[in-house]
Formats: sequence, structure tokens, C-alpha cells
Amino acid sequence: MKLSSALQRLSLLRLAVSLVWALALISLSLTEVTLPGVAWGILGAYATLTLAYWLPPHWQRRRNLLLLSVIIECQLLTLLLYFTGGATNPGISYFLVLLVVASVNLSRLQMLLIAALMVVDYSVLSFWYLPLQLESGHSHGLMSLHLAGMWLTFVISTAIVAILLPGLFRERQRRQREIQALREQQLKNEQLIGIATLAAGTAHEMGTPLMTLSMLLDDASAGQLSADDLSTMQTQVERCRQSLKQLAMAGRFAQQHGAHDAVSWLERQLHRWRLSQPQALWQELEVDASAEVAASPLLDQALLNLLDNATEAGQQPIQIHCRVVDNQWELSVTQPDPKAAAHIREDEIFASEKELGLGIGMYLSNASVEQFGGSIHLQALPNGGSCCRLRLPILDTHHRGDRHP
Repeated sequence: MKLSSALQRLSLLRLAVSLVWALALISLSLTEVTLPGVAWGILGAYATLTLAYWLPPHWQRRRNLLLLSVIIECQLLTLLLYFTGGATNPGISYFLVLLVVASVNLSRLQMLLIAALMVVDYSVLSFWYLPLQLESGHSHGLMSLHLAGMWLTFVISTAIVAILLPGLFRERQRRQREIQALREQQLKNEQLIGIATLAAGTAHEMGTPLMTLSMLLDDASAGQLSADDLSTMQTQVERCRQSLKQLAMAGRFAQQHGAHDAVSWLERQLHRWRLSQPQALWQELEVDASAEVAASPLLDQALLNLLDNATEAGQQPIQIHCRVVDNQWELSVTQPDPKAAAHIREDEIFASEKELGLGIGMYLSNASVEQFGGSIHLQALPNGGSCCRLRLPILDTHHRGDRHP
């Protein structure tokens, strides 16, 4: 539950306890019990704890403040009990109620600290305290007061537990439902990001066929369309249809996770990428770092976007390198064009000169990769080129060869 709500409830409880103690001290004074005057001063100090109810909300939400106030309350109660009979005072049972309240609102370690403190206080009050004495010296009257105090303590503790605890547990259940709702919303958002990434990639793949169709249609309007052109148009339309079909299937299974060999996966995606980028060129520096990584259409599209961005950043063929680093499979895609780094810095909102700066074209891809525990890092190289590193956790730690950074 919220710490501010917990502190407010505890402050109201302290106010009720202060009133009960005040009535108890007045009753003892009326029954000719010798009562030290310092007890009233301690009760006044205890009553000041109720002022926490009016603290600013940002103070009330501090967990350490709640812990500190409970510790102070325990010590003030110990002092008050010391001057009013110690462990023989029935009011000492209130420690259990306070412990229950602390266990609901504080962490496990903090609750254990409070419990240990209460045990020490109770033990001290069992051996050192000022006994209550009637001015007439009769013990029968003290026994009657003790029994009456035990009854009153039981009634008050029962009322507190019956009224306060259900509200605390309902508040905690409400918070758990809110957390569950936020988790479900986060899952829906991740699914939407995945679908958006797949849709953006499909649109990019359809760009080349649509451009070809546009050029052929221009020729058709001029009466220069041949049989080969018709065949080409049919081929391009089929490519668009296949891309849309892949988008529908990928969107349906976007959240289903599997595993496959990273190098084989890279080769399949390079072949797919060549279909949408016929003019794309790359140089494979090293692609034999085998490892098992997660399989998902979201990762497929993220890799294709990474390759597209690297190609569009410069005029030279990209360089591909794979290795295993810290139990992660790392794919480096380098664009050696000296103008590539300037291309990264063009969008100042989504990119930076830092190693972790991300370009806007890879924003959705990075969100998809993070769902699988991976990351994408875009870096400007000293020679003016750019390097994009895709890292994915290794699902099967067995791999051929030992690669080190």
C-alpha cells in the first residue's frame, strides 16, 4: 500500500492510543495510585507523533520515515510503561498490534528490526520498572486495576485488528491489482511495438517493387509496355502480396519465442534482405561465431532495419562481423563511409555522439530487441564511419570456438 496512506492510518491510531493512555492515567490518579509526573511528559511526546498526519505527501512517502517513526514510538511506549508498572502493565500488549502494522507496511528486514527491538524492550521492562503502588498500600485494588486493564487492552486490540487490518489488506490487494493491470498494459504495448516494427519493415520491403511498378506504369501510359514488362509487373505484385502475407503471419506469431542458430539466422535474413535491396553489397569479415539465440519475427525485422540503416548511411559496402562476448552473441554492422558518422548526427533528438546514441530509424528495432534481453548500440567511428552492434543473450552456452573481445 502507499506509504503516505500507511503513515496517515498509523497517525490516527496513535491519536486513539494517546487518548486511551490519557484516560488510563487519569483513572490511576483518581484511585490513589502514586504516578510519577514524568509519565505525563512522555505521553505528551508520544502524542506529537500524530503530527505526521499533516506532513507533506512527498515526506510521507519515504519508507525510512515510517520506520523511524515506529522506532521512536516503541521507545516512547517503553519509557511510559517503565513508569507505569513495566511488563505488569496490560498496555504492553499493544506492542503486538504495532508489530502487525509494521509487518504490513515495512520490508522484511525492517520488520525484523522492529521485532528485535520490541523483544529487547519487553525483556528490559520485565526486570526494570517502577511498580504502581496505592497510597493506602492495598494490593487488592492493584489486582482489580490490572484485571480491568487487561480487559480494556484486549477490547482495544481487538477493535484495532478488526477495523485497521482489513483496510490495510484491501489496500494491498488494490495495489496488486493495479500492478497486474500495468503489467498487462505493458504487454499490450510491447505487442503494438512489435506489430508497428513489422509493418514498418514490410512497407520498406514493398518500396522496391512499388517503385518498379510505378516506372512500368509510366511506360505503359506512353504505350511502351512489352510482354517482359508485364511479366515483371506480375512478379513485383506477387512480391508485394508475399510481403503482406508474411506480415500477417509474423504479426500472429510475433510473441511466440523459439531458438535457432545465430549464424544460420543471419544468412537467411541476408538472403531476404537481398530480395528487397537488390543493389545492397556487404563484406563478411567473420560470421562463424555460432550460438543459440531467441527466434522471433520481431528480431527478424529488427535485423533487417539495422542492415537498411547501415546501407543508407553511406555509399560503401557494409562490413559484417560476429563474435561471442560475455555470453552474448554480438553482430557488428559497420559502414566505413567517412560521411556515415555525420549521417548519424543529423537527427539530434534521437541520436548523439555517445556510444549508446540511437538513430530514429532503429528506435522501434531497439524496443523489440530489448524484449528479448538484447540491445542495439550505434557508434560513430574515429575515421568517420559508423558501427551498429546488435547483442542477444545466448540461450545455449555451447558454441564452437572461444571468441574474446
